[in-house]
This record gives sequence, C-alpha cells and structure tokens, in this order.
Amino acid sequence: MSVATVVAAEEVHVIARGTQGLEAVPLRVENETARPVACAAAIAHWYSAPVGTAAAGGRLETRLWSKPATGEVLLLNAQEDQMPIQSLWCGYAGEDVSTRSDIRLARRAGTREPAIDLICREAAGSPALDCRRRGAQ
Repeated sequence: MSVATVVAAEEVHVIARGTQGLEAVPLRVENETARPVACAAAIAHWYSAPVGTAAAGGRLETRLWSKPATGEVLLLNAQEDQMPIQSLWCGYAGEDVSTRSDIRLARRAGTREPAIDLICREAAGSPALDCRRRGAQ
C-alpha cells in the first residue's frame, strides 16, 4: 500500500515597485500635425498602456524609467508597479495602433536609457504618423 501526497503548485508573481535603482527618462513629443497624437506602450503581449497625449500643434512631456543594471525601460502605474516596456509608439489619437510610428529604445545593460525627444509630423503619402528623434534626418 502506498500513500500519495498531493502538493498544489502555486505560481508566485513578484512585482517590483517604486523608483529605487531606476533613473528617469524624459519623454517629449512635439506634435506638428493638426490632429491629437496619443503615445502608448506594450507592456505585455496582449496589453498596452497609455503614456500620454499631445493636442494638435501641442506637446507631451512625461517620463519613463530606466533600470541601468538590466537595460530595461519601464512604465510605472499609479501603484508604482514597474511594468517593462516591450514596444513604444505614437499615433493619431483614437487610431494610434493603426497609424503608429514605432519609437526605438536603446535598452543597453549598464547604461541609462537616453532621453526621448520626438517631433511628430504627417507621413507623406501615408495615413501613418512619422515621429523622429529631434536632430534625426
């Protein structure tokens, strides 16, 4: 006769919170179009979070967070949960996914993510938005 022991497996999610060990990454978006622009971040394969909106002819100024030790770029929610950004984009408000302009992140371990300073314009011959880092051609 054998005795079986049933052990329930429990998945534990560790949620990092706060800004300790993080450095602020300024995000500035200058909207040179006649329509509002919305920026968002994919923080999971099925979930995106708003980053902010710039009115037509306006500007968005906010911040993301960098974890220099790992190279991760993070978005913090109201509870300061550290949410790793998988991708970042800006597009026309209300259709930001279909008109998005992807924003490349450096993500280098051992260094802070540089500030992101964008100019967004209408893309010639395309319904998409064209956002480029200030000073880029």
